[in-house]
Amino acid sequence: MIRSLLLRLGGVLAAGLLLAGGLTSPAAAAGAGVVDGVFTDHAGAPLVDAWVVVWGAEDGSYLGGTATDADGRYRLTGIGEGPVKVSFQTETLIQWAPQELSQEAGQVFQVSDGGVLTVDARRLPTGVVEGTVTGADGSPAAWLQVDVHELAGDSRAQTYTDDAGRYRVTVWAGDQHVGFGPDSARQWAPRSATEENAGTFAVAAGATVRVDETLLPTGTFQGRITGVDGSPLPWIEVLLFAGERRIYGGFTGDDGGFSFPALPGDYVVAFQADPNGAVQYIPGAVDRAKARVYTLAAGQTILADDSVLKPAAMSGRLVAADGGAKAEFQVYLTSTDDEHTYGTSTGSDGSWRIDDVRPGDYQVSFTNPSGSRNQWAYGKTTREAADVITVDGGADVTVDDTWLTGATVAVKAVDEVTGAPVTDFCVQVESGGFEQGCAVGGVATVGDLTPGEAAVDVLPAEDTYFLRDRDNPVTLVSGQTATITIPLAKGGKVSFSATDHTTGRPVPETCFVLTMIGGGGLPDGYGDCTESQGTSTSAALAPGTYEAFAVTPGTYGHQWIGSSGGTGDQKAAARIVVETDRTVAAPPARLDRAGSITGVVTGSGGAPIEGANVSFTAWSFGAGPIHDVDTDSRGRYTIGKLGPYAWPLAFSASGHPRQWSGNVGNRFQAMHIPVASSAAATYDIKLTGGSVLTGKVVIPPGPPADGWRLTAINAVTGDQMAEFDSYGQGPGGTYRMPVIGRQQVKIRWVATGEGDIVKTGWYDHATTQESATRVGVPASGTRRVDVTLG
Repeated sequence: MIRSLLLRLGGVLAAGLLLAGGLTSPAAAAGAGVVDGVFTDHAGAPLVDAWVVVWGAEDGSYLGGTATDADGRYRLTGIGEGPVKVSFQTETLIQWAPQELSQEAGQVFQVSDGGVLTVDARRLPTGVVEGTVTGADGSPAAWLQVDVHELAGDSRAQTYTDDAGRYRVTVWAGDQHVGFGPDSARQWAPRSATEENAGTFAVAAGATVRVDETLLPTGTFQGRITGVDGSPLPWIEVLLFAGERRIYGGFTGDDGGFSFPALPGDYVVAFQADPNGAVQYIPGAVDRAKARVYTLAAGQTILADDSVLKPAAMSGRLVAADGGAKAEFQVYLTSTDDEHTYGTSTGSDGSWRIDDVRPGDYQVSFTNPSGSRNQWAYGKTTREAADVITVDGGADVTVDDTWLTGATVAVKAVDEVTGAPVTDFCVQVESGGFEQGCAVGGVATVGDLTPGEAAVDVLPAEDTYFLRDRDNPVTLVSGQTATITIPLAKGGKVSFSATDHTTGRPVPETCFVLTMIGGGGLPDGYGDCTESQGTSTSAALAPGTYEAFAVTPGTYGHQWIGSSGGTGDQKAAARIVVETDRTVAAPPARLDRAGSITGVVTGSGGAPIEGANVSFTAWSFGAGPIHDVDTDSRGRYTIGKLGPYAWPLAFSASGHPRQWSGNVGNRFQAMHIPVASSAAATYDIKLTGGSVLTGKVVIPPGPPADGWRLTAINAVTGDQMAEFDSYGQGPGGTYRMPVIGRQQVKIRWVATGEGDIVKTGWYDHATTQESATRVGVPASGTRRVDVTLG
């Protein structure tokens, strides 16, 4: 028998247990408090026997539940100290205090040790939908599922008809769609086979709307699911697919059999033998595009038996062009839908085998032992060009392939000014993987590369002033050598020293990073660290004006290097001018013992925020800050390793725009909090709501963008202050970015297209950050800016 009705009833029974107090409060926790209040309807009348539950706001754990009394009052004791959310349920309607329909949107309340938290709530306006349902033959449709979909809030109420086909259900006030029947045969009033064509019923607060319905005629799918050995598979989920719509049918019974109704139409029938596994389409298909389409008519019964497909095997041999074996190469089988991957390696004779492969369509790849190069069967250099190999149940498929003869690149380097040869350098070649080589006799030669388009980086020796040169394109041809000459620019270097500010002794393991104002953020790795004498010298840098940040060891505090000591403000840091063919000395880093800043972060509504990010370094593209902490359940934070100077802090929290101390967007205008050595300063902040940047993202004609991201950066500091991804876009490609007000920003866009091609640009058709148009953000309200990706 089919189990769908029993399961649906089980859900109603579970709700009944909640309403009846089937779950009891756990034992009182340490630091326990009380949660009480009154729950009324939208007119203020008390609601009796509403089920009230207190949940942990952090992990959604159940902390306690009870029912309201005749006065709508409830009281729960022994609730552990910390942040909570409170839900209220009447019939199948659940809302979260104070008046939200989702747990995510519910307000976070704080339970204090021994305190009483009072949470009063008023139920959102409700009405009633009632009616009678009759079968296609005119008889009462008893014990039929009724689903009411409230459109504005996308919430649902559910009930069942009685023996006479009558039903009555309380719903949220608003426009409703009313559906009847199990998922496999659900119709929508009046007599529509799809919700898209359903009628809309307006239910006002306190009103009762009558919706009677006569069921459409149905057909039946039935069958039996067995395992590979022919034994029945009980409790296996059976599904229907109508186009792209996935429809729940039910579960098989103890004998592996199933039977459920469906509206007339074209369907694909499937089952899922493993709840965490792939779907198999009846009969014997793993690809829905290859599955049989059943056309069901009214009154018809379609038999759809099937067995779990037998596993298959794949094997083969990989050889070189001369027939020699390719040993210890990695072999991967990847299904075309990326749901299944199998791996092994070739043996000494180049052979490989993988058993227990799920039937389906696969592509086969080979990777050399160094991991620098791969190819796809048969003899393809990209997955897009690879052959698709169909593996049927129980089959043993052979995939032999020949490893393509690699290409070679020979790289020469010259001084871009004088044209003189550069002899001391290495190269890194990206051609499907990465391979490296160093110059011998002025030429760096790298072989066995994947044919096709590649990119070459030149890494000059550290004892020269030449700069690394990246992404030089080259076309590689199998069996041939491509020779390229790359001109190298020169830069300068910076020498550093670090000493204890009090004793003057050198401090080893102090690391430095050089950055420019307007760049924003700091990288998460440092290569210029002092040795035992407290000194170091940077690699070659492009000429320009830099500031230096010192990342300190042990109990010392980090600092921006000032002209005569440390500072917490990049704007006050010493300017270090790098010139060609010179090594300049940065002011010495005089290190002091670290202090810290502690405080509480609250939201615009005054409640503490858990999980807010607090940092003293800025956010930058593609990464968060590198020196940061998160607030605890009470909104508290402590951030250390701060030199004893005045520091700005950045705050990022859900529901609020990113902002610096003092509620500003420009780091150089932020409030600076003074820090003393071995002491904790205090800074509490109430985050503000700021403003909103909104508009439409326009995609020009041409290849479509698969996805895009907008980033608002402060025009002065370069700090990333807001971001918006295409997955959250509204109708017509609209975006909405909360941004702290009273700042100027530049808007950067990144778009990905077919083949993972990435394009970048700036608002107003700019190609660089320097030339990008500044956008003024008002103190509050909305600023509309349409952004064209091109």
